[in-house]
Amino acid sequence: MHPNKEQFSKEFPLFLEKIEKFVQSQNFTEKTKEYTDLFNQMASVSPDDMKEYIQKAPEFLQARNTSLELMERVVALHLELEKIFGMDEETLGKTYEYNLNAVDEMIAGKLKEAATLLHQFSIASEKGRQAIERANDPFLSQANN
Repeated sequence: MHPNKEQFSKEFPLFLEKIEKFVQSQNFTEKTKEYTDLFNQMASVSPDDMKEYIQKAPEFLQARNTSLELMERVVALHLELEKIFGMDEETLGKTYEYNLNAVDEMIAGKLKEAATLLHQFSIASEKGRQAIERANDPFLSQANN
């Protein structure tokens, strides 16, 4: 028997409760679906559909690609977390060597990374929106020529 297994088994119900409260209070499942849907929508836009904007505002393509990469990583982090949140006691214990502190730290790290990426996504998306606005504004687009 692993030395930490007994302590892990005692603490696991509280850990599980904490995870369930977090998932509920943060609408984690809904956000994961929302981010996945957003990523899929962004990824499904064909280059031909964006050609006009790319020609009129080349910075749009960079902002779009950055946004897509950021959201892809956010979705990956959320799916990794969902997998962890869904693990039973035995699987979680074996995977993380019966160390709930390590699991907590890893979850916190992934959540912090996701929050940072979402902030960067917001900035990149705003740059893309501004590029589209400039491309659609006849006065601004003429000023760039």
